Amino acid sequence: MDSDKELLKWRFDISTFRLIGRELITDRITALFELVKNCYDANAQKVSVVFENVGPNMSGSMITIEDDGLGMSFEDVRDKWMVIGTASKRNNPYSPEPFNRKCVGEKGIGRFAVDKLGDKLTIITKKKGEKEWLKVDIDWNVYEKSESETKPKWFTDIESPYEFIPADNVEEQGTKLVISQIRDVWDSGSIHHAVRQISKLVSPFTTFKYPFVVYVKAKEYNINQKATHSIDDFDLATYSFSLGYDNQKNEQEYAEFNQTTHTLDILKSGIKSFGGVKIRIYFFDASARRKYKLAFPNDPIDGFKIYRDGIITTPFAEEQQNPDAKRDVLGIDKRLWQDIFSRISSREFLGVIEITKKDNPKIIDATNRQDFVENNEYNALKRFVIQQLVALQMYRSDLRKSNKEANKTQLMNAEDELAKLISSLNSIANRTPQIKNTLSPLLQQARGTQQAVKVAIKEQKKESEEFLRKENAYLSIMSMHEYSIQITHAIRTTLNQLKGRIEFFYRYYPLPAKEETFKLYAKEMFEKMKVLNRVVDYMLSYSQSNISPEPVNMHETFCDVFATYDDIFKENKIILQTDFVDKLVLNTNKQFFYDILQNMIDNSVKALKEVQGQRIIKCSYQFEDEYLQILMSDNGCGIPIDERVKVFELYYTTTERQGGAGVGLYIVKTRVESLKGTVAVVDSEFGKVGVTFEIRIPFKNNKL
Repeated sequence: MDSDKELLKWRFDISTFRLIGRELITDRITALFELVKNCYDANAQKVSVVFENVGPNMSGSMITIEDDGLGMSFEDVRDKWMVIGTASKRNNPYSPEPFNRKCVGEKGIGRFAVDKLGDKLTIITKKKGEKEWLKVDIDWNVYEKSESETKPKWFTDIESPYEFIPADNVEEQGTKLVISQIRDVWDSGSIHHAVRQISKLVSPFTTFKYPFVVYVKAKEYNINQKATHSIDDFDLATYSFSLGYDNQKNEQEYAEFNQTTHTLDILKSGIKSFGGVKIRIYFFDASARRKYKLAFPNDPIDGFKIYRDGIITTPFAEEQQNPDAKRDVLGIDKRLWQDIFSRISSREFLGVIEITKKDNPKIIDATNRQDFVENNEYNALKRFVIQQLVALQMYRSDLRKSNKEANKTQLMNAEDELAKLISSLNSIANRTPQIKNTLSPLLQQARGTQQAVKVAIKEQKKESEEFLRKENAYLSIMSMHEYSIQITHAIRTTLNQLKGRIEFFYRYYPLPAKEETFKLYAKEMFEKMKVLNRVVDYMLSYSQSNISPEPVNMHETFCDVFATYDDIFKENKIILQTDFVDKLVLNTNKQFFYDILQNMIDNSVKALKEVQGQRIIKCSYQFEDEYLQILMSDNGCGIPIDERVKVFELYYTTTERQGGAGVGLYIVKTRVESLKGTVAVVDSEFGKVGVTFEIRIPFKNNKL
């Protein structure tokens, strides 16, 4: 460096404290989390969180967070505590021996959480062996006041008073944060909520070398609780499963519903891009939820928590009274609308996702401490977790279906047995009139029971039909949501084409020299109007929600659906090849076939987007052996053999890069099964490329 040059020293603006404290840390619960996590990093075994006078009066309001951790020296407070992004934890990611804890804070912003809670802070801290406690007073109002001055100070210009207090015992250590002039009122409900959230700070499945226990006290609300979460709390679950991984063998366990054995199997695959994860899921049915609520009234069932190195990383933010305000970082509840009848919501399961900094380096904490950075790895992790829930969901749905069938069978058997009993009793009474009076009460009771069974059978049938009707209606809406993008595109494209032709007529008609062009454009306009009319008719069919069987001309139905894709096929240079039987009418649900075909076509269009050269979609159907066989093929990206069953699961997709959401084929499967049929991936008609779907639906052919 040239000796004659001046040196420039960078300085922080005074508003820094507010930007990374009060504004970045968005709620009180997260602020408490950050401060308690700092206690963990300091090798604390015991932490006390004490609320004083935080009610409506707020006279002398105070929140104290005290730990028995390592404490801080004067140099630590001066050089680290108020330094943003200090490298101390990055350079030394583990706490000192013998605890050797993996540090959970590394950005150096958690300490600014105190500004979220109150206007003033007093730090009292001491390291083991030192003879004096260090006391530092920080007034955030001084920083805020300096912002409004004509010549504001820099962040580094603010001075905080400190003093040393003699220690009674040199062996004592720890840190005490006294936050006063509390910003918000804390009522009993909000403090209980804080207890519930802090109880989830430490994973219930992580065994620490040394304990880490948090106590919460609020004298004015008679609260004095040990905030812990026991493994025993999960024993009331209806069923559960655990997944692990082995880095050395490159194996990650995952759950998959086996449709053949009707079991939830734990299988193995390679380690994913986000690294190995451990997952535990505990599902509670209605009965189990009631028992859990009675046992733990202040500890709700609330879905997944993600832990890194045993400490929670994604606390749900302050819920308030509105359950919709709860954070849903994995999007579990956002997907409920897509499968409302067999869904699993966050209120039905407890889940623990365990990751580590070592094995999951690409899962990065977001700056606001309430989520992770939305990169490819985190999105892949979310999809993986959702797939485990889907497997559980399929298992549960199958179990419920089996139970319903079992109940139906038992009722039918009971009806048969009662009919036999009544017949036998009548026969005996007729043969031996002297005991007729004796048998009469028994006969009356048997007939009453028989009638009750018949009513139960009738009600069960009615309930099943109503459930199916609602499910089918909802799936129509669900399918329409998927189709709306294509519909909008088709209408917009067609209208733009019509607009150009209409403008031509407006400018030149009736110029004789352009008569042939007028004829050509008029014909094109007529054809485009027919396309629009078909699209409108198709949309109206949804609005009518007609799910009753009706005579359906298969040829017309297939042609109508494919016609709505004319412009999309042209735009994507897709060649359509069809083989449809002319005279085939089936008494079926027309809407279901619209749903099936539309979603199959959408899937093929997505699969063909990255194909170089010819892009082909083939569709055919034929009727034989009282089964309608539909074949839908494309020469797109194809589906690996080991994924042929998975593609029909909700949210599972092989076309994510092309915009696939993992919903369309699930709709196809659901619709086909509603028609008592089957759908499967078979060997591709295009050989080694592409995919072929085979649909088989039992029907009787009504010839025209």
